[in-house]
Amino acid sequence: MVLGVLTLLIVPAASGEEMAGPLWSIAVGGGVTSTAVTTDGSLTVAGTRDAGSVRIFDENGTEVWNYPTGCPVYQVSISGDGRFVAAASDKVRLFDRNGQIISNFDTGFFAYSTALSADGNYLAAGYDDSTIALYTAGGQEFWTAELDDDAVSLSLSSDGSYLAAGSKDERLYFFDNRGVPLWSYETGKTVMGVSVSPEGEYVAAGSLDKVIYFLDQEGVLLWRYIVGERVFDVSVSAGGKYVAAAAGTGLLLLDREGNLVWRYDAGNTVQGAAITPDGRRIALGVGSGAPAVHFLEGADVPDLAEGSESPDAWSLRAASDPYLMRAFIMADTGEVPTIAHDFDGVSIAGIVREEADPATPVTVRLTVGPEWTAAHGGQEGVVIVAARPDSLDSVPSLVETIPTSFVGYDPEGRLVFEGRSPYALTAYGIIAASEKEEGRTPGGGLVPLITGDGIFRLPLPQTPPRSASGG
Repeated sequence: MVLGVLTLLIVPAASGEEMAGPLWSIAVGGGVTSTAVTTDGSLTVAGTRDAGSVRIFDENGTEVWNYPTGCPVYQVSISGDGRFVAAASDKVRLFDRNGQIISNFDTGFFAYSTALSADGNYLAAGYDDSTIALYTAGGQEFWTAELDDDAVSLSLSSDGSYLAAGSKDERLYFFDNRGVPLWSYETGKTVMGVSVSPEGEYVAAGSLDKVIYFLDQEGVLLWRYIVGERVFDVSVSAGGKYVAAAAGTGLLLLDREGNLVWRYDAGNTVQGAAITPDGRRIALGVGSGAPAVHFLEGADVPDLAEGSESPDAWSLRAASDPYLMRAFIMADTGEVPTIAHDFDGVSIAGIVREEADPATPVTVRLTVGPEWTAAHGGQEGVVIVAARPDSLDSVPSLVETIPTSFVGYDPEGRLVFEGRSPYALTAYGIIAASEKEEGRTPGGGLVPLITGDGIFRLPLPQTPPRSASGG
């Protein structure tokens, strides 16, 4: 499906202020082609052309490590916590946080693009035979797809649910994590930069046609911003709140409505832009003249009042739960199931055991939003999965389904499901079942468990069943 719906056209206005100088700036040998940054902005990675290198800097601009590739690096990516770094060059190299190579993804063709999911579980690669592929960080190939030309930019949502690809064939492509092409959007020239918002709700693209495009998850164009200069890279913060774009010799920061917030002039052609999910920090790569990495303040995000929570905090909070999985495969089939994610309202509501013995199997309660539940067969289509304890350190984890029952609603209206695990404490998730799972049983008589993070996870009170559309 090719989409080309224009709902709003925004032309640059003079209202955007000129941004002050960077927090730090580091000269590098060879033009910077791409930048990436960790969730908290503590690490920045840059790829360079000419002889080629992958370079990592800390929050003060001090170089942490430098890996020479011997040929140009076209795109770099880093996991949210900095555990993994990926670089596309003669092949895709996956590094650990210390610069040691973990894996090589080599098809015999040059790699023009790569992307890591923020959770570090998925890696995407685009090669110069017009193919793109999705792998686990451990090297297992999930799927490949062929485009009409080479993909020169890739971006994954934080949990790997969605992949965006920008191609020389002048199109922006959007796939799910099973390789199903959901839509494509045609621009006027090569799509040099793409970015999926962390939760997968928005997609930005920058093209050599000198335009920035901003679309929703369904492929509907929300706005486009005519820059008047070639756009080499874009990056979207959580919730689509901000879009950073490297265009011409400057960095542009736009808000969710396509208004210019500010512009920073680097004096030379810029080719890499990466913004943190909260919009507070931006890493910019200068590709010519005086090649450098500039690290700038992003949006002036106000501090939250005590006890309040930002609109984007849900997914960040959920992702911090060590017992909630966001990427896994079925142990019996090796397939990737239909997974409910953080932005679908999934969270750990309680982990309890019936006896004091730590080796005793537990009962777990998870929440999921009513919209996701209704879209995947209702209450009977929701199944909890538990990770096999011996696979917790593997990528991805192996899971199996456990008997699941619906037990009520939490205060936010999310549905609460309970599952009895055959294991002691492990990690858990929710999937959609194609058929009704047998053996669902209600919980009861459970003893609260203090988990490893020191938090009491108490059973929720059961509430009368109601339909997903109920008030």
